[in-house]
This record gives sequence, structure tokens and C-alpha cells, in this order.
Amino acid sequence: MRQDIYERQMELTTKRSERDRIKRRLDGAEKRLHEAMELRDRLYRQLTKEQQDIAKLGRFSFINKIKTWTGKWDEEMEKEMAEAAEAELKYNEAEKTVTDLKEETEEFQKEMRNPDFTYIDEDWADFLKEKETWIRQNDSIASGTLQKIADERVMLRSMLREIGEAQGAGQKANNLLNAAIDKLGSAEGTSLWDTFLGGGIIVSAIKYSQINSSEDLIHLAQRALRHFETELMDVQNIATESLTINKKDFYNFTDLFFDNIFSDWMVHSRITDSKGKLKQVLIDVRRIQEGLARKHDEIIHELKRLDNQEQDIIIS
Repeated sequence: MRQDIYERQMELTTKRSERDRIKRRLDGAEKRLHEAMELRDRLYRQLTKEQQDIAKLGRFSFINKIKTWTGKWDEEMEKEMAEAAEAELKYNEAEKTVTDLKEETEEFQKEMRNPDFTYIDEDWADFLKEKETWIRQNDSIASGTLQKIADERVMLRSMLREIGEAQGAGQKANNLLNAAIDKLGSAEGTSLWDTFLGGGIIVSAIKYSQINSSEDLIHLAQRALRHFETELMDVQNIATESLTINKKDFYNFTDLFFDNIFSDWMVHSRITDSKGKLKQVLIDVRRIQEGLARKHDEIIHELKRLDNQEQDIIIS
């Protein structure tokens, strides 16, 4: 009977832990989606404004005609086109993020509809009543110790699973950050040639092609970092200072890349700064991964200790 109780508690505790974990993820995804939609709408309004500014310059007027004669029109149009291009780039990234978060939210909602979760709270309440009755009838020091071991084992195994998921997400983020850094490195070399060695039209075209490829990789890396942070939130008792994530670095490094990327005289330095920012984030990811690996080893060691303690009680 005692073993049946241990097994039943482990089963219910595991299900409740999984349900709560998914619920936390769903709540976080819904919050991030709301924030991302607000940002997207704000950027859309900015993009619309920039497009309207270009349209105004394009319409015939005596003022525009005078600007054309004085050379001011070309300068203003170049400035407005650059601002519109930057606004479009930021809006496109925000739109991709909203799409990602919608998919993520829908997936968590689907997981929450798991039939195992439908009556889990009622089943847990019934179990606790049964367990209380059994304990009153079979109270002993050994029984209490075994129950404590069983409870700790469930918690540690849950932590071990969550650490494994976090490590997998971290490795994906690591790989994508490396790919983005490599692509920016190629763009940096081309930009150096174009900016300081007179590369010409073809080199400029190659440079912006590499920048566009970098944009896609940066978006994928950003998505992977959001997933990594979500996984880390599930890792209990690991929120030490050594594992703290700088969310500003994780979420805003794209701003450095997207700002003024179409202003020719700033392209090279902007690419270099962006690559350096990505490298700092990569260092942070690797540092967190090392902390997760240490915690994983500690839990394995503790599980072995609990197994030995349980065997000593049963055999004695």
C-alpha cells in the first residue's frame, strides 16, 4: 500500500508540475505577444509617417521646385528615404516577432488542453485525503523519511528535465548567434572594401545582400533567445547572480543593427558595433550554459544520494 501511495503521488505531482510549467509559459507568451503587438503598431505608424513624408516631397509644389533648383530636394529625399528604409526594417522585424509569438501562444494553449490536466486538481485533492488517512493509520519514522525522499526525488527529476530543455534551447541560441556573427563578419569585410577602398556598385550590392541575410539570422537568433529565456524561467533554484540574463542585451541588440544601417557613412561602424554586441550576448549565453551544466551534475549527484538513502532504509 505504501509503495502505491508513493507512485500515485509521483504521478500526480509530475502532472501538476507539467501543467503549472505550461501555464507559466502561456502567461509569459501572452504578455510578450501583447507587448510585441503594441510595438508593431507603433512602428507601423512611424513607417506610415515616413512614407507620407516621401510622398509630400514627391508631389509638385513651388517649394519643392525651388528645393530642386538649390539642390536641397535631393538631400531631403535621400534623408527621408533612409529614414523610411530604417522604419520598414524595424517594422518587418516586429511583424515577424508577432507571428512567432502567436504561434508560440497557440502551441501553449494546445498543450493546456491536454486531457491529463482536466481534473488534475480534483484528483490531487482526493489523493491528499487518502494519504492523510493512510498516514494516521501507518505512522512511522521510516515511512515519513521514505515519503520525504520520494518528494525530493520528484522535484529533482523535474528540475533535471527543465535544465535539459534549457540547455537545448541555449545550444540553439548559441548556434544561431554564431551564424549571425559570421554573416556580419562577411558584411563587415565587404563594407570595409566599399567604404575605404572604393568598391563600387557591385560591392555595394553584395554588402547590402549580406546585410539582408544578417537581418534574417538576427531575427532567428532573437527568437531563439526568447525561447532560451522561457526555458530558464522554468529552472527552479538556479536564479543566482551568475545565471542572471541581461534582458536589455537579449532584446535590444537588434536596435543597434537596425538604426541608421542605410546611412552610407555609418554602415561600416554600425556593422562592427552590431557584431560586437552579438559577441557579448554569445558570451552571456555560454556563461549561463556552463552554470546549467554544473547544476545538472549537482542534481545527478543528489539523486544518487537519495537512492542510496532509500535502499539503506528498505534493507535495514
